[in-house]
Amino acid sequence: MIKIRIKVNDMNILAFDIGTTSMRGILYNEKGKELAEASQLTPLIFKEDYIEQDPLVLKEKLTAIAREIAEKNEVDALVLTAFRSAPALFDKEGTPLSNFIMWQDTRNKEICDALSPLNNEIYPKVGAKVNAVFTASKVTWFKRHLKEAYEKAYKALVVPDYLLHVMTGSWTSDKTYGSRTGVMSIHTHTYDPEMLKLYELDSEKLPGLVEVGSVIGYTTETFAKETGLKAGLPVVSSGGDQQNGALGLGELDDSSLVINCGTGGFIISLANEPHLENQALICNVSAVPGKYTLESNVLASAAALNWVLREFFPDLWNDGHPDFAAFHRMVEASPLGAGGVVCVPLFQGCGSRDWNLDARASFSHISLGNTRADLGRAVLEGIAAEITKSVRNLPRGTEREVIYIGGGLTKSEFFDQILCDMLGVPLLRYEDAQATAIGAFISAAVTLGIYDTYEEAFRAAREGTKTYRYEPSIENHQAYLALIEKTEEVYKALN
Repeated sequence: MIKIRIKVNDMNILAFDIGTTSMRGILYNEKGKELAEASQLTPLIFKEDYIEQDPLVLKEKLTAIAREIAEKNEVDALVLTAFRSAPALFDKEGTPLSNFIMWQDTRNKEICDALSPLNNEIYPKVGAKVNAVFTASKVTWFKRHLKEAYEKAYKALVVPDYLLHVMTGSWTSDKTYGSRTGVMSIHTHTYDPEMLKLYELDSEKLPGLVEVGSVIGYTTETFAKETGLKAGLPVVSSGGDQQNGALGLGELDDSSLVINCGTGGFIISLANEPHLENQALICNVSAVPGKYTLESNVLASAAALNWVLREFFPDLWNDGHPDFAAFHRMVEASPLGAGGVVCVPLFQGCGSRDWNLDARASFSHISLGNTRADLGRAVLEGIAAEITKSVRNLPRGTEREVIYIGGGLTKSEFFDQILCDMLGVPLLRYEDAQATAIGAFISAAVTLGIYDTYEEAFRAAREGTKTYRYEPSIENHQAYLALIEKTEEVYKALN
């Protein structure tokens, strides 16, 4: 719950990066160079329309990663970043009373629909319209449908809160996660009484809020015994995964813009104060203390591509993994515009620009002359089109000297060039794709006094990293402007 300054010359920091379907631990030295890495899969649980995760499985995986790293390496401090909006209920001993409701789970849609007419009052207070992704309405669902568990619960925690509790025994959440609840004031950074009342929530059931980049506690004797780590190591909460991803890509002031394409696509710029002029944007607390992120999202990015690969390209799979290189060679043969095929890849609904969770993906304008390569390219172009629409909603939009990109989907240079041509702006990608973990290292390195500023820590972590720069084709950009309009026409016609 405090921020400390240790000022050391030699410190190894273990950064936990908790993703939706996997987690990894990366050990960095004080210069941000990777010393060791371990990872674990964290499968989702599908129950009809529900999407969940088991807290005890996440605890087991976290412990296994820490044990593997500690077995052969010295660890001096820990830092954790995670996806942001998936709550579960816990009793006072930290025993789970429910599974986590995942951020993609929309069982709370009815609750959100009832509150959506109040968006003009809600948005200026919390920085986001009512939506099924954020935490509060999921906890409301617990209260209404798991009444006994809710009443017995000591706290409702999201995944990072729980894993920090596993390591330190704390019952706290940092304010980046608080800004994803829907009930934290974006102005005071405290839970808003009126918002709590709207969502029928009890403030004592929610964790305390601390500043991002705080030492929220120290490793317990129990965690040390389970992992082989030392007890008493400082544990830093560096904030949400997308905030850290932006930091790891170099978003240090309000002139920059980053696009992080993982399971979903996240488009983020930085602001010095809350920006509440456009309800298509989400205003959150940044990983850089005292600053804010302005965010737009595309709910299915790499997830959309994975679906297409699974359903249309089964011959490209080997040992449970698709051959992306073969896929890209195939779709490169399809011309710009995918032979006329238009894909609107809203497989999980439309994100923040419209918050329409009833929307679904579509393929249109298909003829007998089209091939599956056209369908594959159309998906990539559709994802890029949705990202471009989201970029346009941000202040200064595409008026940038360069946009930084990262995430698993950007490992495809073919997709990167499509996105570059679509935006009409040069793109810069680091060869090291671990932007989120690097952001966590930067946060911890400043908190622990290894570096005085985020700029210094960023330069150290990225020193010597190869970069790739993409330049837009003016001709392709003009053609893609028409395609963007066509995808929007299809979206509006279907919705």
